Amino acid sequence: MGAWGVRLAAVRVAALAVLCLGLAPSPGTAPSWAAAPGRQAASRDDGLVLAASGAHGAAPQVRLVEPGPQHAPIGSTIRLAFSRRMAMGSVLRSFSIEPPVEGTLEWPDDRTLVFHPAAPLAYRSTYRVTAGGFAAVAGGLPALATLTFATVWPPPVLAFPFTLTFDDCGTPEQIQAILSALADRSLHAIFFPTGLCRDQLPWLVPTLLAAGHRVCNHTYSHPDLSKLSSAAIRSEIERGVSVDCDLFRPPYGAMDRGGRVAAVAASLGYRIQLWDVDTRDWAGTPADVMVAMIRARGGVVLMHMHGAHTVEAIRTL
Repeated sequence: MGAWGVRLAAVRVAALAVLCLGLAPSPGTAPSWAAAPGRQAASRDDGLVLAASGAHGAAPQVRLVEPGPQHAPIGSTIRLAFSRRMAMGSVLRSFSIEPPVEGTLEWPDDRTLVFHPAAPLAYRSTYRVTAGGFAAVAGGLPALATLTFATVWPPPVLAFPFTLTFDDCGTPEQIQAILSALADRSLHAIFFPTGLCRDQLPWLVPTLLAAGHRVCNHTYSHPDLSKLSSAAIRSEIERGVSVDCDLFRPPYGAMDRGGRVAAVAASLGYRIQLWDVDTRDWAGTPADVMVAMIRARGGVVLMHMHGAHTVEAIRTL
């Protein structure tokens, strides 16, 4: 069937009585969708609601296909998927979003409901989407779901352009917190993990790439290259991490006077990438001090995956 739209002036939370096409029970009467012998109902807040069994099989389930539960862009479209064919009218009457948002509802097929906001959503907000309805089969069971998602924070507004870079390694919790903070601010960064970090955390590189970050070389074991032989320098760089990136950051920024580090890196196809702002986050620099440093200069910013107040600084930018 063709797609069609229903204009919402200001969508409000629909009452369950409205969902059920006006079949609200009289006082003291059990509603037709209530749990009864032969039916076992359960309510969850993750999109799988009113899983019931009876004469007509399991009740429909509904899930939020997009946006994701976190880091939703403010230009997101809201797409809901039902596990069974649905009676369109009952689903349309059930739909609501809080805080209220004007927009258009579209029913591309009998299992999918799409809401197109008329304007961008608000930054740093949590939205609750309620939807449900009856399965399309005669006497179909009802379902009702309340789903939530959170939008990204406003992007940083700084006088100078900047690029965040993250060196070394960290605990899985530290790294995931950094990735979450970057996603909240819609920022992409350059990561310089060591080869040891890659070996210890096999999920790291695929996760960084999937999130849109660059992964570049920082040696294998993080030695002071200026104190090594040319052969040892080459070995450290060759065993480092690099995925379609020609940037190489020597640990500690250590470069020998004879230029061996730069020469070996160049022979392997790398360019040296140092930094403009050293936050010294590994030493416990307060977040507000780091942010002031970045705002004052911009450029390439050195941070670490194990920094003490790094996440707070990202969120404060």
